[in-house]
Amino acid sequence: MKDLLSIALNSKQVSGAGGIRDRGFSMVELLVALAVSSIVMAAVYSVNAALTKSYTTQNVAADVQQAVRATIDFMAEDIMMAGLLDFRLDYAVDPEISAAGSDNITFTADRNLDGDTADEFENLTYWLDGDELKQTDNNTGVEETFIDNVFNFEFRYFRENEADTPTDNDVINGRDLINFYALGDPLPELDRDDIRTVQISITVEEPAGIGGPVQRSYTTRVRCRNAGFF
Repeated sequence: MKDLLSIALNSKQVSGAGGIRDRGFSMVELLVALAVSSIVMAAVYSVNAALTKSYTTQNVAADVQQAVRATIDFMAEDIMMAGLLDFRLDYAVDPEISAAGSDNITFTADRNLDGDTADEFENLTYWLDGDELKQTDNNTGVEETFIDNVFNFEFRYFRENEADTPTDNDVINGRDLINFYALGDPLPELDRDDIRTVQISITVEEPAGIGGPVQRSYTTRVRCRNAGFF
């Protein structure tokens, strides 16, 4: 009886020690798991980086496009009013486009029709200062930066020429380019009197993180409503 009990106990100890026992991870298993985790993490990082780059670039591009369009629209509204006057009044100096260069324009307009151009926003200059497009109210001396990071900017001026064959676009916007760009000189007075349309072209470049800079360009033509009357 004692011998049978001894055999049973020995059998149980062997079964507990060598038969059913807890196991840890081997070195090979750990290395495989680490390799798989690294691959998964690299894939997740790559996808996240691509999405972040695309998101940043698209956001910057949208912001730049909106800023450029708003700037052009604001300028166009002002330039459209150049030369505004009341024919019933006698002006010491008629409202006019008084300076016209490739990167600057100065003009007056009697916005409140009181017989002079001495009030606020009645004598304006738009000009490029380095990479900043600025507006100066020449009557108050107030200077404002409209947009910065300007990569390229240009005014162009057009006259009407009845000898040309007009198109729908020409009828609205003027026909002949007044060409003065060879030397970069501003327009003389006689050419300024012929201005009927001002073309504004602007390119803005903004940094967009790892995606590199984003450029957006915009060009429009502004019909000077009061051209030919001053």
